[in-house]
Amino acid sequence: MNAAHLHLITNHLPVLGLAFSALALIWGMYRKSRNTLLLAFFLILISAIGGFIAGNTGEAAEEALERIIGISHEAIHEHEEAAEAAMPFNIASGILSLLAGFLLLKNHKYSGISQWVLLLVVLTGCALSARAGWLGGKIRHIQEIQSEPSATHDAEEHEEHE
Repeated sequence: MNAAHLHLITNHLPVLGLAFSALALIWGMYRKSRNTLLLAFFLILISAIGGFIAGNTGEAAEEALERIIGISHEAIHEHEEAAEAAMPFNIASGILSLLAGFLLLKNHKYSGISQWVLLLVVLTGCALSARAGWLGGKIRHIQEIQSEPSATHDAEEHEEHE
């Protein structure tokens, strides 16, 4: 496994991991469940670490793609810029999850506020990471994510069915 493989494996964590973590956090806050909150904090930390790894392996993935003909350097640049915008929120999510967990375990008076702040940061990081992921998908998977198939593809498909 090389850094490009690691990038592809971990780049889903700041999107899907933070999304599921946010749901767990909301559920834990709603139910006032200490165990669910601690699970959410742990999932957020894991997702943040995955986002950090994805961000730090992006250059290696870019170098691997540059050797492939037909790859849009503009698409790579847009993805990189979006990922750089998401990175501070992903790192902050991990740090704040540790803080919120500590405050919860100590029954600190600011435990509830820390959870709301964490939720806001997690949702922001998730949204920015989702945008970065969507732009990353456009680098190699533009045909699959286009909203409408090309006219040529439709004509070829029609001819096959006749």
